[in-house]
Amino acid sequence: MLKIFTAGIFRYGHIQKIIIRDKKILLTCITLGILCNGIFNICYARSIKLNGMAIAAVLMYSAPVFTALGSKIIFHEKFSSFKIISLIINILGCILTVTGGEIFNAHINFSGLFYGIGSGFCYGMSAVIGRMAGEKTSILLASLYSYFSSMIFLILFTRPNFIISPEILSIGFLYGLIPTCLAYLFYYAGIKKIKDVSKVPVIASIEPVTAVILGYIIYNESINAGNLAGMILVLISVSMAMK
Repeated sequence: MLKIFTAGIFRYGHIQKIIIRDKKILLTCITLGILCNGIFNICYARSIKLNGMAIAAVLMYSAPVFTALGSKIIFHEKFSSFKIISLIINILGCILTVTGGEIFNAHINFSGLFYGIGSGFCYGMSAVIGRMAGEKTSILLASLYSYFSSMIFLILFTRPNFIISPEILSIGFLYGLIPTCLAYLFYYAGIKKIKDVSKVPVIASIEPVTAVILGYIIYNESINAGNLAGMILVLISVSMAMK
C-alpha cells in the first residue's frame, strides 16, 4: 500500500521530490493538516459530546459561509445575489436533511455552540487552504504532509492510550482509507478544477444526503418530510453552484 501511494506521488507530481523545500508551501500544508484535519476533528467531536450529533452536524455545515468569506478575502471572489441565495438554500437544506426539522426545540449548550462553529470554520477553510496548497504542489504531496501534520498534532494534543486489536486495526484502516484519505484526495482534486472556491463546500454538501439515504438502506432509519425537503433543497443548491 505504501509503495502504491509513494508511486502515485511521483507519477502525479511529475517526479517531484518528497521533501518540500519551499517554506511557504510547507507551512500551508502543515496548516491544512493541523487546522482542517486535527483541530476540526477535536471541535466536531466535542460539539457532538455537548450538543448531540444533529446540532453538531448543523453547526458544522456553516462551513460554506466561512469558505465564501475566505474566498472573498484571499482570492477576491465576487459575491453575487445568485451565490448568496444558493448558500442560504444550502444551509437550510443541510439543517433539514440532518434533523428533519426537529432541531428547533433542542437545548443548545454554549460551549458546544462554540466548538460547533469552530468545526464549521475549520471545514470551510479546508477548501481555501487546500486551493492554496494545490496551486503550488501536487494534491498527493500536499495531502501526505497535511495527514502527517494532523497525526502528530492529534497525538500530542490528545495523548491517546493505544489499544491495538485486529478489530480496531481493521476499522481504523478503513476509516483512514475511505472517509479520510480518499475523501480528501477527491475533495482537493475538485478544488483545483472548480474556479470559485466558495462553490466547493456547497457541492460537497451532497454528503448529508448520501448519509441519510445510506442510513435508510443499511440501518432502516426513518426519513420524514423534513428530511426529504432538506435533501431537495441541498440538491437545488448544488445544481445552482454548478452553473
